[in-house]
Amino acid sequence: MLSYNIFTANLRREYIYMKRYIPNTISELVIFYIIFLGFFLGITFIGDPAQMDYTIQMVIMNYVFWFLVLTVTQGLGWEISNEASQGTLEQLSLTPYSLWFIIFARMTSTILINVVTITILLVAAMATSGQWLNIDLISIIPIMALTLLGVFGIGYALAGITIVLKQVDYILQLFQFVIMAMTFIPITVFPLLKYAPFMYGLQLVRDVAISDASIINIPLTDLLFLLINSLLYFLIGIIIFKKCEQVAKQKGLFGHY
Repeated sequence: MLSYNIFTANLRREYIYMKRYIPNTISELVIFYIIFLGFFLGITFIGDPAQMDYTIQMVIMNYVFWFLVLTVTQGLGWEISNEASQGTLEQLSLTPYSLWFIIFARMTSTILINVVTITILLVAAMATSGQWLNIDLISIIPIMALTLLGVFGIGYALAGITIVLKQVDYILQLFQFVIMAMTFIPITVFPLLKYAPFMYGLQLVRDVAISDASIINIPLTDLLFLLINSLLYFLIGIIIFKKCEQVAKQKGLFGHY
């Protein structure tokens, strides 16, 4: 019941933020749409005409996935940074609930609220390019849920570093380009990327959205690998976060910015 209250409270909070700062939400949509246009026009001019349709579909898939991963990984760090600058981070750390769980509930709420934004971006990208992906939600949602577990792990690691260092704006900004580079490199080109966080999940989502695969046709071993990979990164992220939280408490870093 307490967990449910934390989740609903954060869901209301994120909804109020989005509603109150609707110009910021709209500007974010516009900026990311302009970024997609840059990718799309670039491929149109210099891409291989024989593989144009497939290439554009890959760009749409990678671009939307990049936005989603960015929301989680950067969001966790920005949440900690904002709470610290507003002087409320110490209050959160003193509640009866674990700080990592509060942040988890907050970011889950953010993802649910951003489903609207992501859907608008996806539809706009497909309408602009004229390439319509296979949006099989029965297959995509379970794969995305497992994939996001590992993404949360990376986000927690960044959030832990933020607790200790406070000002990590440049690290977070640099990380978005690292994520972009990873999402736009197919596993078939660099197979070792399957062991990186979220990359194998992205490949499975590509298979569903572009190659019309189904979760029923995906080998159980592939889903098991994705589960183990995501759980491993999630646990590593939690361990780093809690270690940084312990260091921050020992040094009294929660009480000042």
